Amino acid sequence: MKLPPMTAIRHFTAAASHLSFKEAAHELCVTEGAISRQIKLLEEYLGCTLFLRLHRGVQLSDEGRKLYDVTDQALFQIAQVTNEILGGVSNFTLSVTTSFAIRWLMPRLSGFEALYPNIPISLQTVTYPGTAQSRRFDASIIYQLGDPADKTSRVPENSELIMTEWLLPVCAPGYLPGYLEEQLIKNGKTERVSSGKALLLEDLKDHRVIFNEPTGRDWRSWAVKSGDVELALDRALKFEHDDTAIQAAVAGHGIALANLAYVSNELKLGSLVPAVACEALPIGAHYLVTEKAKTGLSHVETFRDWLMEIAESFKAEIATLSQLKQ
Repeated sequence: MKLPPMTAIRHFTAAASHLSFKEAAHELCVTEGAISRQIKLLEEYLGCTLFLRLHRGVQLSDEGRKLYDVTDQALFQIAQVTNEILGGVSNFTLSVTTSFAIRWLMPRLSGFEALYPNIPISLQTVTYPGTAQSRRFDASIIYQLGDPADKTSRVPENSELIMTEWLLPVCAPGYLPGYLEEQLIKNGKTERVSSGKALLLEDLKDHRVIFNEPTGRDWRSWAVKSGDVELALDRALKFEHDDTAIQAAVAGHGIALANLAYVSNELKLGSLVPAVACEALPIGAHYLVTEKAKTGLSHVETFRDWLMEIAESFKAEIATLSQLKQ
């Protein structure tokens, strides 16, 4: 059996996972020069280029991708078996979008940690889970545009549906016309009751909308699905994450198009209310994607079972908020 230099393989895999020699050097506690030398050694051994050197970084060549697909899985399996032999604890590693982590997963993760204290979770928020770098993780939670109930919608490979994303325009109650807040006595207790008149779809063009990412992708898709609703997109307030867009809506700066799963608490507390007289629409979905080489590992399956159980119980809450039957 003829094998390439294993030190070079380790350096190559680290560089490929980060698509950065600098980050690979930081991970392995060596210099960038050491990473470059080992990769050059491996390229000479294989007689091909593994990385394409670009102005702003590096990318894997076709041969590099083919090699990385094998080395990443092989090194992970070696580490897992070594850990088991040494009696160590298997960490569960997960990449997840920032918004899903902040708004839905993190408030519930303590429940998993309480049930399974022997399965530490290493969680990393990333902008685009499911990319080549995500192969360093056991699994990824990714977002995909398209209603999963539509058979033509694309479904990620090796994935399982966590939940549909139901989007609804929301705003602070004080943003609505005819807003009124009063105190009522109910069962001997004083309660604050807020009311306001929800906008019509045609009214949206006169109001500022809030983007949860710079292009307004969700708003544009929602406007088409809602009957080519006219929006003042040129006056939109733009953010890069759902959380900041939601906070801007709570503060009364405009109307955010929010995932019901992300604003369930705000809707219950009344800090946000439906801005438009319409039903929530399914625009996309979140999926759990498990790497092929890691499917069946006990700690991976334990997390998967817990996540699906929590998501299933949450569907009733979403149905109540949206008054939709799922």
